[in-house]
Amino acid sequence: MKKRAVAYLFILPAALVLGIFMFYPLAYSFMISFTQWDLSATRTYVGLSNYRALIVSPDFWNSVLYTVYYVLGVLPVSLVIGLGLALLLRDSSMRGVGFFRTIYFMPVVTSPIAAAMGFSWIFHTQLGYANHLIDSFGGEPVNWLTNYNGIFQLLFDRFGVELPRVLQGPSVALTVIILLGIWQNIGYATVVYLAGLQGIPQTYYEAARIDGANWGKSFRRITLPLLSPTTLFLLVMFTILSFQVFGPVQVMTPQGGPLQTTSVIVFRLYQQAFAFYRFGYASAMAFLAFSMILIITLMQLKYIERRVHYD
Repeated sequence: MKKRAVAYLFILPAALVLGIFMFYPLAYSFMISFTQWDLSATRTYVGLSNYRALIVSPDFWNSVLYTVYYVLGVLPVSLVIGLGLALLLRDSSMRGVGFFRTIYFMPVVTSPIAAAMGFSWIFHTQLGYANHLIDSFGGEPVNWLTNYNGIFQLLFDRFGVELPRVLQGPSVALTVIILLGIWQNIGYATVVYLAGLQGIPQTYYEAARIDGANWGKSFRRITLPLLSPTTLFLLVMFTILSFQVFGPVQVMTPQGGPLQTTSVIVFRLYQQAFAFYRFGYASAMAFLAFSMILIITLMQLKYIERRVHYD
């Protein structure tokens, strides 16, 4: 009994911190989601009205669509480029490998706000380097952060084809934010993949070479299967983080972009809470977003983990 009391005593500080700063705010927010509240002294219980209003709200589902665009734009490109860089940098005897590993990891430790300000300058319509480069090749300047047209629709406009709205793709403004997300995620993916590659025994590759396997076969039969736990981890982490994107949207498109085409879920939640003071509505939106992330994560763990090789 004494040992158990000592164990609880050691756990108590962490439990208090979690209870005060995590579990209590979470429970309080859940309670608020059933009310109508604007920070005044009066708080009205409205039951499931906030959730019903969200489910039938076109603006909410538009924000879900823009968030899905962001996730699908950032996730696969970050994983592919990160794996490619990890394969190039895994040889620790290569000259300058430490320098390159540091350079590729720098975006991860760069403030998202500072990075967003830098990208805003690069893609500025009049002063940006991107338009300067386009102009040097004789092209027309692009209104990067004020263009609401979907990038896929812009491609099909040349052929006179009108795509369904869902297939028109992210707006040009959201595409710039996606590029920023990719730039920030590549370094983390590279480092994690490097750790995974270093955990693969070289004897597997030596045995494959003896059997006559070339680099491509070794990559498909050895590297990819044994990196599957790493890939699953990055897939889950990047999905969760991408659903929570906010800072770059707020800095690069403060009003939610042209025609609200960069208003992802967390940005719209912030607007509802701190611009319109609809805290009950915003709390309900937060728990719907949490439910979506939870369902997607469980589906990833259930269906993708079947193909994960831990040996």
